[in-house]
Amino acid sequence: MTNLKTKSNNKNTSDMRTKVKGMDRKLKLIAVLMSVALLSVMITVDTTFALTAQNSSSWFWTSDTNVAATVTGDVDNDGAVEVVTGGYHNDGTRWNAQLIVWNPLTMVAKRATSWYWTSDTQVSSVAIGDADGDGQSEIITGGSFFDGTRWNAQLIVWNGSTLVAERVTSWFWTNNTAVSSVTIANITGGSSMDIVTGGSFFDGTRWNAQLIVWNGSTLVAERVTSWFWTNNTYVNSIIVANIPGSSSPSIVTGGAYHDGIRYRSQLIVWNASTLIAWKVQTWHWTSNTEITSVAVANITAGATPSIVTGGTFFDGTRTNSQLITWNSETMAVQAITTWYWFSNTKIASVAVGNYSSGTSLDIVTTGLYNDGLRNNPQLIVWNGTNLSVNSIAGWPVNLDTQTTSVALGDFGLPSKRIVVGGSYWDLTRSVAFVNIWI
Repeated sequence: MTNLKTKSNNKNTSDMRTKVKGMDRKLKLIAVLMSVALLSVMITVDTTFALTAQNSSSWFWTSDTNVAATVTGDVDNDGAVEVVTGGYHNDGTRWNAQLIVWNPLTMVAKRATSWYWTSDTQVSSVAIGDADGDGQSEIITGGSFFDGTRWNAQLIVWNGSTLVAERVTSWFWTNNTAVSSVTIANITGGSSMDIVTGGSFFDGTRWNAQLIVWNGSTLVAERVTSWFWTNNTYVNSIIVANIPGSSSPSIVTGGAYHDGIRYRSQLIVWNASTLIAWKVQTWHWTSNTEITSVAVANITAGATPSIVTGGTFFDGTRTNSQLITWNSETMAVQAITTWYWFSNTKIASVAVGNYSSGTSLDIVTTGLYNDGLRNNPQLIVWNGTNLSVNSIAGWPVNLDTQTTSVALGDFGLPSKRIVVGGSYWDLTRSVAFVNIWI
């Protein structure tokens, strides 16, 4: 068991206490076969190109099943891009983590595995990359498991071709600890990649945000920081990018903290080599406000990449979606839009890419809206430059339905595809689904 302790202070943080407790646990892998303007407005649909559902798959294993994360990449080095979903299912006794690799052209599952450690186990985030520099792609999952006393954070590196777990680590700090987001990048310039996890832990009084950089080959924690501002503080989403003004890559975190009255969005740019925060933005609109997803891309084809934040705020009556693009160098707002459909409307995930083959990149958001009777999934493609709506889709399935994650994929077809993961209620259980849109 390895203990790592650090302590740091700055004017924006209270006493930052960092303590990692590495835990060696037996990984119980269970092979499972597939059973199969600052004012919000109510948006009206005005499409400039149509969104059409191309193919899809839905499934449950025993009972409630959910998709929490969706990514695309060539995970088995066959020259074709796959869709990977991570989530969890209930076996009647406990939650099991679930990882599936899909053929995007047929939506047939190529490989699948599920596992639990002691008790409830969940995957919250998935990334793809060559973690150990062996020339093969790995799948990295971040999540948590309950050991009978507390939730432990869990990080696993999987062989993309076989779904065999190659490296595993877990930890808790004081009490409940969880990974909410994971990404992979070459931060140190070495032969192997680095894995970055963002999440939170409970110190007995409040939730603290937690950011860790891991060696991709060994899963040794290379750099660690944690912080809280006033009260509960969370990281919901992370990404690594090259931000102007820094000689090394940066980590961008999005989340929220409670100021004693309300939750406020928190956007931080960190020096990845030192984990020193060098750009910070916080805000609230009316009441509770938070970032749920972040992305970084050169949206306008200019000299500076943009940071994209998707999230929510409560206007006193309903939850509104909030989408903002920021100049990454100055942290000035470039464009902003907010909206609701009928009632509560939320962004769950954001992706950026050239989906519409235009001169600027597109932003794709997915989440849900409530029509007064049920939650419905919502998928919107935005012009990245001005945040005008290019196309939009919302579709009810039976009762409550939500989309939790979105990714763009190039599957060797004439144009890119949008991949959306989520779940719907079939009157008996929660059923996971993944849809591909053109």
